[in-house]
Amino acid sequence: MSSALVVIDLQKDLCYNPVRRAKVEAMVPNLLKAIDIFTSRNLPIYYVYFALQPDDEQFARFGETYCLEGSEGAEFIPEVLPLRGQAIKKRKHSAFFETELDDLLHSRQVSTLYLTGLQTQICIMTTAADASFRGYTAKIIEECVVSTRDISKQQALDWIAKYVGEVIHLSQLEKDLFHE
Repeated sequence: MSSALVVIDLQKDLCYNPVRRAKVEAMVPNLLKAIDIFTSRNLPIYYVYFALQPDDEQFARFGETYCLEGSEGAEFIPEVLPLRGQAIKKRKHSAFFETELDDLLHSRQVSTLYLTGLQTQICIMTTAADASFRGYTAKIIEECVVSTRDISKQQALDWIAKYVGEVIHLSQLEKDLFHE
């Protein structure tokens, strides 16, 4: 069994939003280190991204429109380009909901997922829960996730650690993967 890195929602509309842009910019160097570690070990990396329709119901819930399929705002931020893995389109928060992620992970015999990206209390948390429900070990790299509010990030990390996964530091990643 092996590990995979899942990079969630590194898209212009979400990352360049003024309320979280500085946090994303601070996180990106850490994420690039994690991507380099996975690339150097030839382990799979999946980039999950929103591709939403104009009538998506979550726009009313969140009060903004973002990541419309085909729009510039739905594009990956240039800091993560070129992608060093497969891109997976999603319509809901979890990277598993109606996507091919589970099939791809099974085909590569992946048992452990390292989750990165944003928002910790929404997409990271729901993906970690869905991973756990499907029998994967979910590990969140603390320095590689972002939330608009620090308290929301910490609450999500605490919930994940208590119920569905692990929270690790980037410095632990190479030790974890040493046995791959």
